[in-house]
This record gives sequence, C-alpha cells and structure tokens, in this order.
Amino acid sequence: PTSSAMSSSLLRPSLLAFASRHVMSSPTKTALGRKHASPARRSFDVAVSAAASQSVDKKYVPGEPIANACVVVTGANRGIGLEFCKQMLAKSPDNSVVASCRDPNAADDLTALQKEVGESRLAVVALDVADETSIASWAEGLGALEPVQAHGGSIDVVINNAGTTGTDGYSKWELEDMTADEMMHVYKINTIGPLLVTQQLVKRGLIGDPGSLNPVSLVGNVTSKVGSVDDNGSGKGYAYRASKAALNIVNKSMSIDLADQGIWCQLLHPGWVRTRMTEGRGLIDADESARGLIRAMEGEYGPINGCWYDYKGDEIPW
Repeated sequence: PTSSAMSSSLLRPSLLAFASRHVMSSPTKTALGRKHASPARRSFDVAVSAAASQSVDKKYVPGEPIANACVVVTGANRGIGLEFCKQMLAKSPDNSVVASCRDPNAADDLTALQKEVGESRLAVVALDVADETSIASWAEGLGALEPVQAHGGSIDVVINNAGTTGTDGYSKWELEDMTADEMMHVYKINTIGPLLVTQQLVKRGLIGDPGSLNPVSLVGNVTSKVGSVDDNGSGKGYAYRASKAALNIVNKSMSIDLADQGIWCQLLHPGWVRTRMTEGRGLIDADESARGLIRAMEGEYGPINGCWYDYKGDEIPW
C-alpha cells in the first residue's frame, strides 16, 4: 500500500494498545528520530505516535480504570474519604480531586496532601452535607476550581462519602434512645445529603451529558450493609440503619432516572473500618477499604449502575 494509505489504515483502535506499549514506553525508538527511515516506515511511526497521543488524552469512561478524571469526594478530611483522595491522586498523574469537608481549616491531612501534589490537582473546599444552602453554594463554586477546569469544567466521579452514626456516635443505638431530632440529624447527612449533592451537580451540568447513549460520569454512594433488610439479624441502630436503607433506594431511583443523562450510580459498602466514626473499632483499615471500593467503581466486580458491592467484591442483598 502507499504511504498515505498505510498511515490512514493504521489509525484504528487496535493500534492504541501497540502505541501504549511501544511508543509511550520507548519514544526514542520510533522512526520519528530515524533520519534514514523509509517513507513507509516514517508513516507507520507517525500513525503510531498519533494513536499514542489519543491513548494518553483519552477521557475517563465509567467502568474503566479511573484515569484522566476529575473526582469529587465528600467527607474527605479523614478515614475512608481521605484515602479516596490519596488513592485517586496516586492512580494517575492526570487525575485531580476536589476534597470537600465541613472545615477545611482543620483538615491538616488534606492540607499536607495538597502541598505534596499542588493546588492544580487537589482543591480543598467547605461543604456541610446537612445544610442545603451549603450544598448549593459549594456546587456553584466548583466550576471555577483548578482541578475541575483542568478537565473541561466537568466532573467524572463523585463519591458521596460523608456520613454519621449519630449525634453521639453509638450511644443512641437502642430503641429507647430514639428521638425525632436524632432520626432527622442522621437522615440529613446520610440520605438527604448525597441526594442533594447529586441533584445540584446534575442541575448545574457538572456531571453527565443529557441524551448521551453512553455513561460519562459515575456517582458512588457509600452506604452500609447494616442498611440491608435481608442482612439485619441483630436489630438496633434505628437511625443509622434506616438512613442507609433510604440511601439505597435513593441510589436505585437515581440509577434509573439519570441513566439517559450519561450518569451511573452505584452503592458501596466499605466494610467495618477502623476510623474515628467507628471509634477505632473494625476489621480493616481505611486504605484497604478504599482500594477495594475503587475496584468496584472500575467495574472489576461486575455491573455498576444500580448495583451494590462491598470492598471485597461481594454483592450485598437488599
């Protein structure tokens, strides 16, 4: 074939893997630097280099490894939320993160992480998921942040991680301790917060693509196995259990309603993690939990939209 025909035919998807292996790993070996290469050889390497460039610049797609993505994390100042931030930044140099928490001035670990990776990759912003006004104000300012602008003003992955066990931790776990105020406090953070966060991002066009035939954004809602009706064999935990069960049905409805806007919604059970929220009790550390949940978001465990997995890849019964 002629040089031009060869160059054109080589620009096909199957070449991307070749380009990734050969051009990106050993760019000095291409004929771009060979002064005496044949025209056909030079055309081949131009095509390979173009394919490699396409591979590098490829936009994140839900169900694939999270790379070249803008990730928003709520409840990001400690525990699993902090680990999500660390691991998302470590996964790809092209990833950026918006870490949201109630008081950025007290988020020492996030401040240290920001100094390490730079403000262009990590923004730390205030968000109180129990306050509807705070959520609206937070969403309004996201588009101006460097990590969001770096990805064309859109957000690829949202992790609704902020949560609470109650106003006093586990002290109000019994039926006799329940009050309307306690129930509403937990509901506002665990159920209504994720719903309104997602709503505001959709409303402002920061996630999704209306009419898209393919998913472009992923919302991961961190729930808990204690919100499973089938799995409840020990009772108690009224506010926490009910709030997580409610979040599960919120996620189910969003997975249906937002699918034609290019948004997938997934439930994530972190396991019993040793964090401040669990008062140091648990079976695993936050880094192991976050690592497993990222695998779930990348589709390693099975279908994503409307599904519910734990950090090990087990599907949780409703």
